Formats: sequence, C-alpha cells, structure tokens
Amino acid sequence: MQKLKVGDTVQVISGKERSEKTPASKRGKVLTIDRDAGRVTVEGLRTVKRHLRKTAQSPEGGIVEKPGTIALSDVQVVCTKCDKPTRVGIKAEGDAKKRFCKNCDALID
Repeated sequence: MQKLKVGDTVQVISGKERSEKTPASKRGKVLTIDRDAGRVTVEGLRTVKRHLRKTAQSPEGGIVEKPGTIALSDVQVVCTKCDKPTRVGIKAEGDAKKRFCKNCDALID
C-alpha cells in the first residue's frame, strides 16, 4: 500500500517552495505521482513557464504556465484531524489496510 496517493493534501516541508512564515500557504492536492523519478505534482505549487512555438497543434504559441514537480521526500501528508503534516503509518483492519496519522492515530482514508 502506498503512503501517498493522488488527491491527498500535502504540505511542502523543504526545498524552494517551503514557507517558514505561513506553512499552511504551501499546501495543495496531489495531481500526479511519478514513483520512478521520485517526483510529485502538487496543485498550485512550483509553476514553471514553458515557451511554445507556433505549430498546427498550438497556433498561438507563446508562454504557458504549467505545474512543475517536487521531490517526494519534500512533501508530507496533512492529517485532517490535527491539521499538521505527519508521517503515515499502515495498519491492517481485517482484510483491509488503512493509513493513519502517526501523531494522533486518526485514519487518513
């Protein structure tokens, strides 16, 4: 079972996107996960500008802003109960495996 899934709310804990003043401002939902490269795309964070030339597919061309990627080790899942970034544990309940917050033992999903 994976500890990070698409749709989870995560907070950036280190790197360029980290904010020391208001940590909650650097939160967002996970859009994609690339496990081979160890990168994650987070909604609203690390936007990068790409220059496109005029082609048949994009007749306007110009500068397009796209969401960039952040290293998997630089983000942590935010617990819904305690509203803090936390490590994620996995416990088996019957046949199903559940993720839980290591700080307050609340179930994440």
